[in-house]
Amino acid sequence: VELKEGMTAEEAALARGERLSGEPPKVVQAPISSHITEGMTAEEAEAARSTRLTAPGAAPPDEPSLEVLTKIQKGENIAPPRGALYQEYIARGFTTEQAQKLKDYYTTWTIGPSHEMKFSTVFTCPMSGEHFASGIMDNSEVWGGRVWYKNKKQSMNAAAAKALDCFSFRQNGPGSSLQRCDDEPYFEDDIP
Repeated sequence: VELKEGMTAEEAALARGERLSGEPPKVVQAPISSHITEGMTAEEAEAARSTRLTAPGAAPPDEPSLEVLTKIQKGENIAPPRGALYQEYIARGFTTEQAQKLKDYYTTWTIGPSHEMKFSTVFTCPMSGEHFASGIMDNSEVWGGRVWYKNKKQSMNAAAAKALDCFSFRQNGPGSSLQRCDDEPYFEDDIP
């Protein structure tokens, strides 16, 4: 079964051969961990697993992020940063076809030898032209003023996360926005 970023809970269920409509959601009876809490539906647990990027084999963080907890309490869908950014642009009036072209707005650089290559990405907003460089998240390294990751997917998700952090910060103001990145979001006038 192949699950993709940005899939709705219903699309994910269909991919797994399950039906959501007319049936009560399954409840995950798993021990409380950093991503899964007792009583979450299967869809919520699946979404929570994909909210934080960790290295293969690395222990997950001790607690779910504030954003994950808030969204679970509100009953909202939780998507990885690139999927959430896709949904943000749909909410801003993009058609599905336009939103699917967001992948063309990522620019990625590499550094290092092929066996130790690192990636840094910038997302360019298709509406304003503003650039959002990869934010600081788990497993990142900062060199020469850029944030670097061990793989391209993590780097692209970090750039999407930085854009989402800034959009949320600008809409909700200081102290009220939820952050995905460890570095601070900024207003348009304060672009680094």
